[in-house]
Amino acid sequence: MRKYNMPERINTEVFIAMAKALDFIDPDKLSMTVVLTAMNRFLNEDNGLQMAFLDGNQPDRLCKPMKDYIEERGGKVLTKKRLKEIVVNEDGSVKHFSLADGEVVVADEYVSAMPVDIMKRFVPKKWSAMPFFRQMDELEGIPVINLHMWFDKKLKNVDHLCFSRSPLLSVYADMSTTCKEYYDEEKSMLELVFAPCSPIAGGNVNWIKKSNEEIIEVCTRGLRN
Repeated sequence: MRKYNMPERINTEVFIAMAKALDFIDPDKLSMTVVLTAMNRFLNEDNGLQMAFLDGNQPDRLCKPMKDYIEERGGKVLTKKRLKEIVVNEDGSVKHFSLADGEVVVADEYVSAMPVDIMKRFVPKKWSAMPFFRQMDELEGIPVINLHMWFDKKLKNVDHLCFSRSPLLSVYADMSTTCKEYYDEEKSMLELVFAPCSPIAGGNVNWIKKSNEEIIEVCTRGLRN
């Protein structure tokens, strides 16, 4: 940006908010390709700026319908089945999953939805040199903190997701306005993404290790400002 003499206010007024919303880090630590690609979609696609919210909590409104869909078709959803190891055959194909309780799981297909930092720990040695899995070496998870703050009065708000330019907040919304389940005309419930929250993401303080009270205090101060 500075290379092409773009005004600094574009960074402070636009890029900071977009970078933190997209990847939870400041723009000077993120490829501008990410920000510019998103901006292009916002400007050129119909409803590019439209945001959608679940109309309730995630376990009931997201996870339960998925579970019901699977079970209605003869599948099973098992919880508290922690993975211990991905065991592979000599040719590199998956032989089975070994679980922490000693159970062995054999399936036709295996799909992982683990965060990249956790998946890295489970990649079998036979896979680690493969070009496909080597791509994960360059990926690093960004820690974030999600907060729910309940207020006994209605705050000034908008019916939308808000993008923040503050040093600590990424995006936030008043769920008592945007979400059906939390709707309340007298009180507010803010859901906020606190980022960057550690030196890994470019923050100056490791807020992950701070107490809930300290995190709430600094977030409240940021909202007031």
